[in-house]
Amino acid sequence: MEVLRPDRKENSCVEARSNNQKHSMAISNQQQQSVDYREQGDGAPVLVRQDEAPHTADTTKPFVIKTEIDLMQLFLTVIALFSRTWRLGVPRAVVFDELHFAKFVSLYLKNTFFFDVHPPLGKLLLALAGRYAGFEGEINFERIGAEFPATVPVEMLRLIPAVLGSLVVPVVYQICVEIGMSRYAATVAGVLILLDNALLVQSRFMLMEGMLIFFSTLSILAYLKFRNNSREFSLMWWFWLSLCGVAATCSLSIKYVGVFTLILVLIRISKDYWSMLDDISKSDITLVKHLFGRLVAMVTLPVFFYLCIFYVHLSILSKAGPHDSIMTSAFQASLEGGLATLTKGQPLNVAYGSQITLRHTENVAVGQPCWLHSHAHMYPVKYPDKRGSSHQQQVTCYIFKDINNWWIIKHPDRQDLMVEDPPKPVKHGDIIQLVHGITSRALNTHDVAAPVTPNNQEVSCYVNYNVSMPAQNLWKLDIVNRESDDEIWQTIKSQIRLIHVNTSTAMKTTGKQLPEWGFHQLEVTADRMIQQKSTIWNVEEHRYTTSSEKEKQAAELQQAELIPLKPTYLSFWAKLYELQIKMIFSNQDAKLEHKYSSGPKEWPFMSRNIAYWMSSSDNSQIHLIGNIVVWHSATISVLLYIAVWIFYLLRRQRAFFDISEAQWQHFLFTGELCVGGYLLHYLPYYLEDRTLFLHHYLPSVVFKVLTLAALGDHLYSVLPKSSMFTSLIKYGSVVLVAATLQAFIKMSVFTYGGEALTPQQIKSLTWIETWDFLSH
Repeated sequence: MEVLRPDRKENSCVEARSNNQKHSMAISNQQQQSVDYREQGDGAPVLVRQDEAPHTADTTKPFVIKTEIDLMQLFLTVIALFSRTWRLGVPRAVVFDELHFAKFVSLYLKNTFFFDVHPPLGKLLLALAGRYAGFEGEINFERIGAEFPATVPVEMLRLIPAVLGSLVVPVVYQICVEIGMSRYAATVAGVLILLDNALLVQSRFMLMEGMLIFFSTLSILAYLKFRNNSREFSLMWWFWLSLCGVAATCSLSIKYVGVFTLILVLIRISKDYWSMLDDISKSDITLVKHLFGRLVAMVTLPVFFYLCIFYVHLSILSKAGPHDSIMTSAFQASLEGGLATLTKGQPLNVAYGSQITLRHTENVAVGQPCWLHSHAHMYPVKYPDKRGSSHQQQVTCYIFKDINNWWIIKHPDRQDLMVEDPPKPVKHGDIIQLVHGITSRALNTHDVAAPVTPNNQEVSCYVNYNVSMPAQNLWKLDIVNRESDDEIWQTIKSQIRLIHVNTSTAMKTTGKQLPEWGFHQLEVTADRMIQQKSTIWNVEEHRYTTSSEKEKQAAELQQAELIPLKPTYLSFWAKLYELQIKMIFSNQDAKLEHKYSSGPKEWPFMSRNIAYWMSSSDNSQIHLIGNIVVWHSATISVLLYIAVWIFYLLRRQRAFFDISEAQWQHFLFTGELCVGGYLLHYLPYYLEDRTLFLHHYLPSVVFKVLTLAALGDHLYSVLPKSSMFTSLIKYGSVVLVAATLQAFIKMSVFTYGGEALTPQQIKSLTWIETWDFLSH
């Protein structure tokens, strides 16, 4: 490698200019000597120079189409499609998370609402395939490995992930070309992606990562195409910039981890624009137009597209379903077959004498809906930590609808629990009592430590033991979302806090489970910190008390489950806001024990695998397990790329410039895109506090394969061509591909699951001690 010192730069530039001039003169001479013989109309030949148009014919071409076909890219595409779609219907059984996604498709086709923490685009694409195949959504299975019913078009449902997963291979190849790598390096990168068993498995089933990675890589490719387009504001310039924003949004709309790709391209586009500000040849108006174009394509268009996806999602899911209870009462009331009677069958205004159920509105801490509940059981006299309780009646938050969830609103100055004629509505700021409908005891709190959260007060229903503990059962109504200070308490709409008069605390649920003596229901306490979401409640079910006799009141409560008649209206924006909050803060993927879960430390060298499916009759099985050659070599290449970067920095600090400025800038750009993309998709998982699996690492695998190709291409281009190192890189890449192919073939028995393995074969394929394969 030649070292360029500062004192040699000028001479090198002069020599380069001289060589360029000689080269241009040689080309000019060749053009002058280039001739062509053409015939006149009488057949006599005429000497025509190729750089001159003949005067005897019009050579104007009004419309020209030029087509280039990259045979290697075409070959990789065909092989990728074959490998991902071969025997796509095998096994005809539920494979890993197909258990969930197949059910989501069924619910889409039945217009039935469901809740999932991931955005809907991937599931919508699967549902589209199911609709095209004539699937009506009839699915009945409850476990991984169960056979799909004959009515389920398994091949069609798996086809979209398979095709999009296949296209990742040619897209990665083209990314390498657009970055500026050689076709040789691009081929190596494409082959490594093609032969990675984990990427192949994840693309062959009704799973999200194949689609996620396709849109992620497509966004990177579109950005590079846009960056390399020199015709500013041309049709193709706008096309590639817009495609970059839309593809990144699609990635985000399949799983929220796709946001890392969006962040990556936004950072790169912002840096490119920042560098453009230094170009004095561009006018101010041009710079403003560039900024406007980027904002439209990378902000406005993605936001609009994201909203359209959720609009389609919410428009389809119009009927009440198995998951609607996690949503607020207002959301449920907007669904067909949901809590529709809240407007037709139930009174709107809460009055003294009303029978109500109070639902916890902001269930972020709880993770599931629950209702204020009490039952005829007392708090223990003493807790295990020797603290004493009030031994009053327990008050909890119960996650199921139950007759013990009903309460009656009582006026403090009246003993009658009936609704007056006309009803006297309860308003913001009124002092009320809440009487438990079944036990007839009033909601109470006092300066006694709560059972699980001792820094809060215990909430109970008052039992008169004739001891020195008087009832403290007065509560002030605070309507949180009121428009005026004299607003009436309304069913569903009003979000309220109950503030205890004596102690100035607000009733809340902590989301913590009580011990066995509390039947593992959720703890309800009173907290001096009033302004928090966990203190907000709303009335869900409501009816007027019409009898003064306790027995008849209890009978009314038992008949209080009303039949839904029609949905109420809730705007798209209100639905979207609520759904987004629930998706972001839901703990549906909370930290749970799972045999095949793994952490980020175990991913780069693939210490763990995941069992996806196993035959019930033999040892045929499918595992998510990557190509060990690809994963190990690509991980090492990331470390080497960073090491080379540090080496260059140290040398440049001492004024040794091993490579030209153009090569240095290209090395930095490639590193930001490939190594930066890898770290951006990988490192955030160290901050996650939930159950993780190997498939969370798959988007990072693509970036580290790009890093491997980029490192090899860079070293080959800067090292002397006749050196031993360039030969080592060239022939080493051949050995790498051969070893990758060999490992792929060996592990393909766990990729396609079509071979009944013996225990000896399984043991021989356990190349890493921590891998866990199955055996009957």
